[in-house]
Amino acid sequence: MFQRLRILTLVYLFAAFPFQIHADTITVKSDEWCPFNCEPGSDSPGYMIEIARKIFQKAGHELIYENMPWSRSIDHAKKGKIDAIPGATKGEVPDFIFPEEEFGASMTYFFVKKGSSWRFKDVSSLEGIRIGVQDDYEYGGMVDEYIEKKRDTLNVQVVKSDDPVTLNLKKLIKGNIDAYPEDKLVFLYKAKSMGVLEQVEEAGIIPIESKEDFEATKIYLAFSPANSKSNEYAKTLSDGIKQMRASGELQLILDKYGLKDWKNELEILKKDLGL
Repeated sequence: MFQRLRILTLVYLFAAFPFQIHADTITVKSDEWCPFNCEPGSDSPGYMIEIARKIFQKAGHELIYENMPWSRSIDHAKKGKIDAIPGATKGEVPDFIFPEEEFGASMTYFFVKKGSSWRFKDVSSLEGIRIGVQDDYEYGGMVDEYIEKKRDTLNVQVVKSDDPVTLNLKKLIKGNIDAYPEDKLVFLYKAKSMGVLEQVEEAGIIPIESKEDFEATKIYLAFSPANSKSNEYAKTLSDGIKQMRASGELQLILDKYGLKDWKNELEILKKDLGL
C-alpha cells in the first residue's frame, strides 16, 4: 500500500514539474553590446538575452547573463567555464557550436567626432590616424589585417573592457582617437544613452562585397565547444527563434528596442549583393 502511494506521489511530481528534474543553468557572458546584449539585471538586458531566456525557460532551463571582457568570455567558453557568448561571428570563434538560425545582423561603420573631414574609403585611409578597437573583435577583411599589424601602437589602440563602447566613445569625444569602427546599431544606441549623439557622425562603412563578407554580418549566440550539451542548446535556440518569429513574440521583443527582424535586413542585403 505504502509502496503504491510512493509511486503515485512520484508520478504526480513528474507530471506537475516536468522540467525541473533535468533543468540546466546556462551561463552567458560578454562585454556590453547594446541593443544585442545590454546591462545584466536590468529591464532591458538586450534583445538576444530576452529572447534566449524565454526560449530556454520554455525548455525548462535557466539563463544567467553577466558582463565580462570579450577576450576573457571567449577563453572561458572555450574551456567550458561558461556556456555561451552573444553577438559572435563564425570568424571570431570558428571552433564554437553555432545554431542554424543567426541571431542578428551586424554592419560596421567608422565614426568620428563631428566636424572631422576624415572618411573611410579603404584600408590605406587608416594610415596616419588613430583608431580605437576592442580586443578579439572581427571588423572585416583587410581592416582586421591592418589592426593585427598595427595593434597596441598609437595608430591602433586596443581596449579590453566589459564596456568597450563607452570607453572608446569617451576617447573619441576627448580627441584621444580620431575614428572608431563599430556596429552602427551599437554605436548609435550608446551615443544616444550617453547624450553625445550630436557630437559624432558617420564616416563610412566597411564594405560588404562578397559572400564571405555577407556571412560575416551574421551574429549568433555561440555555444562552448567544451560542453557536451552545446548542440542540444543550439537546436533548442534555433527552433525557439523560428517559433517566436511565427507567433509574433520575437517582433514584440524587438519593438522594445526599436528594431526590425534581422532576417528581413539580411534578405535585402543578400539580394543587393546578388547572392
